[in-house]
Amino acid sequence: MKKNAPTAKTNTRNRVPRFSAHQRDILISALACIGMVFGAFYWIQHVEEPRALNQRIDTVTSNIADHQRGIVRDVIDQLGDRVNKQTSNPELLTALEQGSISDDSLFAQSLRRAFPEALDTKIIYIGKQGIADERSETQRLRNNIEIDMLRKSIEKKGLVIEAYKHDKQWLISFVGTASKHGAVYVTFNAQYFERMLKSLAGNAVSIELIQTYKTRRDSVIKPSAISYPEAMQSRPLPVPGWTLQVYPQDITVQSLSSDSTLLWLICVLCVALIAASHAIFFVRSYQIPAAPKASPKAPAPKTPETPSLEQALAKKLAASRQGNFAKRDNFPAPDSAPPLPELNDPETKSSSKAPSLAVNCFRAYDIRGIADTELNDNTCFAIGRAVGSEALSRSQTKLLLGRDGRLSSPRIHDALIKGLLSTGIDVTDLGLLATPMLHYACQDLNIGNAIMITGSHNPGHYNGMKISLEFKSLSSRDIQALRHRIDAQEFETGKGRLDSDSIEQRYIDRVISDVVIAQTLKIVIDAGNGATSNIAPALFEELGCEVIPLFCEVDGNFPNHAPDPTVEDNLSALKAAVAEHSADIGIAFDGDGDRVAVVTAEGRSPAADQLLMVLATDMVARNPGAEILFDIKCSRLLSELIVDAGGRPTMWKCGHSFMKQKMADTGALLGGEFSGHIFYKERWYGFDDGMYTAARLLEILTLSGRTMDEALDSQRTLISSPEILIPVADERKFALVETFAENQNFADAALINIDGLRVEFRQGWGLIRASNTGPAITMRFEAESEASLARIQNDFKDLLLRIDPTLADSL
Repeated sequence: MKKNAPTAKTNTRNRVPRFSAHQRDILISALACIGMVFGAFYWIQHVEEPRALNQRIDTVTSNIADHQRGIVRDVIDQLGDRVNKQTSNPELLTALEQGSISDDSLFAQSLRRAFPEALDTKIIYIGKQGIADERSETQRLRNNIEIDMLRKSIEKKGLVIEAYKHDKQWLISFVGTASKHGAVYVTFNAQYFERMLKSLAGNAVSIELIQTYKTRRDSVIKPSAISYPEAMQSRPLPVPGWTLQVYPQDITVQSLSSDSTLLWLICVLCVALIAASHAIFFVRSYQIPAAPKASPKAPAPKTPETPSLEQALAKKLAASRQGNFAKRDNFPAPDSAPPLPELNDPETKSSSKAPSLAVNCFRAYDIRGIADTELNDNTCFAIGRAVGSEALSRSQTKLLLGRDGRLSSPRIHDALIKGLLSTGIDVTDLGLLATPMLHYACQDLNIGNAIMITGSHNPGHYNGMKISLEFKSLSSRDIQALRHRIDAQEFETGKGRLDSDSIEQRYIDRVISDVVIAQTLKIVIDAGNGATSNIAPALFEELGCEVIPLFCEVDGNFPNHAPDPTVEDNLSALKAAVAEHSADIGIAFDGDGDRVAVVTAEGRSPAADQLLMVLATDMVARNPGAEILFDIKCSRLLSELIVDAGGRPTMWKCGHSFMKQKMADTGALLGGEFSGHIFYKERWYGFDDGMYTAARLLEILTLSGRTMDEALDSQRTLISSPEILIPVADERKFALVETFAENQNFADAALINIDGLRVEFRQGWGLIRASNTGPAITMRFEAESEASLARIQNDFKDLLLRIDPTLADSL
């Protein structure tokens, strides 16, 4: 019997599919293209990128080495000039000839005052035979090296500088002869230069100071780490035998390394495109699909009638009153909760009634209002209860308290303490001090909760509170949460403990251990009768400055000028004092010391963003790739300068609490606001500190050998307006700014809406935002020319008047 023949279905299943020659060519082409993509990727990743990275590391390290060598050379020259000035003093020459020099003589004391940063200073007699005549009334030379330095100085009739070891530590001495009768020795601990070099280097590089004598090679200052010895850059110094060696650190290499993520994405995208395109041709080799029919277009929707800008503003105000205002960070909604009954007895631990609150005191980054009415005893007692309860809800048990010198601060302080203690939280009272000192106390005592009673730069009848919990400054939502806690009477009850402490000397010691001022400067300090009055003069004297105090007596009446140094009129007395005393620089602080302003020797008072340019140039030079933070009011030149120097500029919202939080989130090393708040994270803690900022500025100027005027002259300038304040009620200001933002029609402009609206034109920019500290909107403008500035201002003014014609008298 014959077997059945295979069916057609069986034949189809067993048939091996065959590609056409065209399809085979498509597959070969796809594989070849993908292979070339992976080959190019491998070459870039393993050949080109390492070569480019090494070149970038060498370039950056070389630039830093040149910068460091120049500054170290300037410091050595300055110290040498100061020693030579002492050796040529006629009083010293006369005293040496008469043999009336001793360690306790007036000149010896004057010599010690001339070099406060030195380990010691001494005057050595030179006997008739040209050798040291070590009499009993003067210090003796330490060893043969100091004797040899004296011999060299006599032979060359000039200055001799050498490093040597004594008692297991490196010393650096400057020796200069005073005629044929004596010599002056000024000796520094090598740690002084080590601190200076580390200050200059930052985290970008590690620095080593080498001294070579014949065949001997000593490391006077050892590097903190040597991570990339092959990238080391060596630079000779003006002292014979001295060499500066600079090693890049991991942070520098990481900042210069390219992220391969983008390269991988490009590679994957190329492969996907190659595969997709070849797949299309492969499929089309079977058939070409018919083109789909075009679908009929839907009719365009009818455009509703556009309301007027005044109607748009009225609609937003109505929505605000109904609680429907858009609550965004850049346009926070005003709060219009009705007042509640008065709390009659502040001693009562619990009550069913809440105090009547002035809701406008609870602002975006602090509590602030008129002291005797809006911040009465009942309100302050309730705020203490709210803060204490909030801290306890976060498992915090201790809180620090400080106050400024305002007349109302002791009363607020007492009411606040009663409220805090009634919740059961323990309070450490630090007394009268500046705001940054309270922030430092949080770090030093490891207590992250604090209240600073201060009206900051406001007039004397104002006061307020800056609050931190868990090392973070409270901002808008947290501050509003405190108000709602008071409204709801959600308070803890207990019995807290009160003690006191002092932080002044610890703060001074911490600053002087960090900052190096390379030469004695004559400075005028205007404390404005504020909280820095008792601390700033002592701090800068210990840093080695000659201090002329101005208004350095605490007086809550502020009798000489308002405690706001950013207002030009408030600096007139400081400018006069700088000119009268021929001072190198003038420094002014606000009422609580977290803001700073300067006056140059020529009487200029740069804006805070110009000051920030000087600080940022130094920061990025020592920390390539560093992120620098600044607020939306600052000049566009600041961003350009940071980019040109190799840093990363970041614009952010105005307000010290917003800036501190952003500093913590981004890891930025430096931040600043146009209002004068400067935030240092490098070598400090990231909070705004006017005194520390001023000390770092003097360090930068003295190490670079420049004056403040010279530093400003090196910057480009644009035409700019001051900050313009336009009175607008608190309940209207946010709606007004949002209506402006929604109805602007600025052509060819970039819009930045992180805080109000900043409009960037090619020739300049304009800003409008709602003030977070008062019933006003603020505006600022900057442009390449007066004509461009006027045009931008007029465009803003025209739109603002179309929205609210009642502002005509204010513009």
